[in-house]
Amino acid sequence: MSRPALHRIALGLALTTLAACTTVGPDYAVPAGAAFQRPEANAAFIDTGNPQVAAGAELPARWWELYQDDTLNALVQQALRDNVELKVADANLRRAAAVYEQALDAGGFEYEAEAGVSRAQLSAESFLLEHELPPINLADGKFAVSYQFDLFGKLKRASEAAHADEQSVAAALDLARVSLVAQVAGSYVEICHANHELHVAEHSLQLQQRSREVTQRLINAGRGTPPELARANAQVA
Repeated sequence: MSRPALHRIALGLALTTLAACTTVGPDYAVPAGAAFQRPEANAAFIDTGNPQVAAGAELPARWWELYQDDTLNALVQQALRDNVELKVADANLRRAAAVYEQALDAGGFEYEAEAGVSRAQLSAESFLLEHELPPINLADGKFAVSYQFDLFGKLKRASEAAHADEQSVAAALDLARVSLVAQVAGSYVEICHANHELHVAEHSLQLQQRSREVTQRLINAGRGTPPELARANAQVA
């Protein structure tokens, strides 16, 4: 058999081997028992009648302004700006994005270059000369090119995993933001409710104090009784 024929056979075997190489492992699929697959998780949101939170409506950019309260909006903005956990989550997202970019850049062509310049003077004595030799300039350089083949899909799987990790970290950041805003809004509503109850209690105290004054006047006029005054004092207390 001639040498060209052997070369063609070797090339054919190499191409066949490359064609047989597939990405390692099956493609990822969401498990059937995952919570994401449940019908209630994919159902439409309940329509509340509010156009800002209508079912299927696009989420507004400043979705925390639902209550239209300037004080609450300022508190939420301050919390989103200064919360330490959000800063940590944002740093984790940037790190995951950097890892994903690094995974995308893996493989393919890689270049390496080095260069150096030096100046030296040889010893005249080593050449049995009486006069000094003039200085000389020395230069060297190196340039290399390499290429990494992803024969079994290792690099592809690594980039897919890095991309999934970035998405999960982004979702965690969104969840942290929602949780933080919910906590701020819940605490603000509780404070407003407590202030309203305090106002009601103060108004009730004023009424009881007026009732005690009336009872005292009746006693002074001879129309009231000490038990009525005691009961009025107890209600004020």
